[in-house]
Amino acid sequence: MEFRPILLSLKHNKFLSFLISAQVMLTLTVLSLATTTTRNTLSEWNMPSGLTQHDIISVRSEFFDPEIILGNAIADDLKRLKSLPGVLAVTPNQEIPFDAGGPSKVYLTPGVEAEGFDTNFFDMDENGPKVLDLQLISGRFYRANEVLRGDSQDISGSVSVVMISQDMAQEMFGQDSALGKTLYLAEGADPAQIIGVYSNFMNGESLNGRGKSYHSVLRPAVIWSEGAQPNYLIRVGSGLATGLFADIADSLYQSQGRYIHGIETLTRTQKRMYDGRGSQGAILLVISIILVLIAGFGTAGLVSFLITQRQKQIGIRRALGATKWGVMRYFLLENSILTWFGIVLGVILTVIQAYFMTQNSDRSVLDFGIVLYCALFIWLINIIAVWLPARRAAQVSPAIVTRS
Repeated sequence: MEFRPILLSLKHNKFLSFLISAQVMLTLTVLSLATTTTRNTLSEWNMPSGLTQHDIISVRSEFFDPEIILGNAIADDLKRLKSLPGVLAVTPNQEIPFDAGGPSKVYLTPGVEAEGFDTNFFDMDENGPKVLDLQLISGRFYRANEVLRGDSQDISGSVSVVMISQDMAQEMFGQDSALGKTLYLAEGADPAQIIGVYSNFMNGESLNGRGKSYHSVLRPAVIWSEGAQPNYLIRVGSGLATGLFADIADSLYQSQGRYIHGIETLTRTQKRMYDGRGSQGAILLVISIILVLIAGFGTAGLVSFLITQRQKQIGIRRALGATKWGVMRYFLLENSILTWFGIVLGVILTVIQAYFMTQNSDRSVLDFGIVLYCALFIWLINIIAVWLPARRAAQVSPAIVTRS
């Protein structure tokens, strides 16, 4: 067997052996994480949003005049927006579909040891379900008299009823009905009764990677403060959205002392949700391809150098009866040992890096199937890279051993 002389040779050339394995390790880590990130992004692009996002307009605005009475201003905004031709429904809101912030937790029991379920809260008035065009799965939608309204400094209680998405109900209650069940929206919070289950819609980036893209809770609330003013979601007739941007801006600017940060359809919001990670995945893939090429050329160069250093050894093997294929097989096997040693280290490094990325972003970024395919791909590239130098080594004449 050739393993013993190969291992002795690798021990004799420790630095070059380590260099090849280190290249493989780093290439596998970057390629695996980049491929996983890109695949996850592409798969999420194909997920149904649960919304007719091209007919829903999101408006972000802010009053900078401290003399403005926010409650009156919001009421005036709603009245003017509803009067615009083509507008079907309007609701104040905080979180926006596709752009919801970090996940919150809800509980089935009030104790501090209670199990928490990840979700996103969407605060809207009684028109919220109509704006989003949600389908009622069971129960009922909340009514105007159930909406909690007011300045956060003046409100002491919390909402008494909530609605949850279909996926949220499935996770929390399985096949049992969610209607009438009690939900706690924070540790130590007052209980809220579930009065309805609605069709799924996509929440935002923070829960997508956890497989909880449709976990949401609708709270009947319009609460404001100087530092947290409601935005608006507006449902319009089909195909009218972009044509209404100017009219919406004119209507809102009738209230003095405000600034509009942006007006866009939820289609644009959805695209922006993926833009960052899609770009990140593409950049990482380009870097990975460059690393694979560098690793391949580097391996070919190192093997060529080793062959030059071991020409006399190769000539002796040929003189002792080693075939050309035997010589090639020797170098291919040597390279495979170094490659798979680097792959093992790369898998360990990938798991560690994926763990820290998961902690920072709250999303799963590791797929062992992809890691395996990447490992096989890198091994194949290294075999190709070493093939020509190994073939050249096989051509070494046995007569070389007679040279000084």
